[in-house]
Amino acid sequence: MQLKKFTLINPKLEASLVFQAIETVIQAEMIEVALKKSNSLESRRRKLTSSLVVCLIIAMSYWSSDSMTTVLKNLVNGLNKQWTKLGQSWKTPVSSSITEARQRLGCQVMSQSFKIIAFGERINAIDVG
Repeated sequence: MQLKKFTLINPKLEASLVFQAIETVIQAEMIEVALKKSNSLESRRRKLTSSLVVCLIIAMSYWSSDSMTTVLKNLVNGLNKQWTKLGQSWKTPVSSSITEARQRLGCQVMSQSFKIIAFGERINAIDVG
């Protein structure tokens, strides 16, 4: 049996549409709750906040052929300021710093984020506050 000729459809979405989709589906509060539930909040102020690293990990799946540094630059330039919470003097960190931030974050927060986002786990005022 011979296979018919076919092509894969590879739709190209503009980055602005991706950011709009992320901000619509995933509320910043959802990530904060996931960070609290997984004990992944940073104990000191860092250049790469835990919430930004969560967004980076999500975005890396969309821009999988780009470097982590490029994806991070896209995030910071494209996401709403309530998401990034970065100062005016923020500069893109080197890739080793991004890797360390991902390792520091761990996998528990991504598991918690998935539960909250995919299964609509309820967010209480107690969780956010």
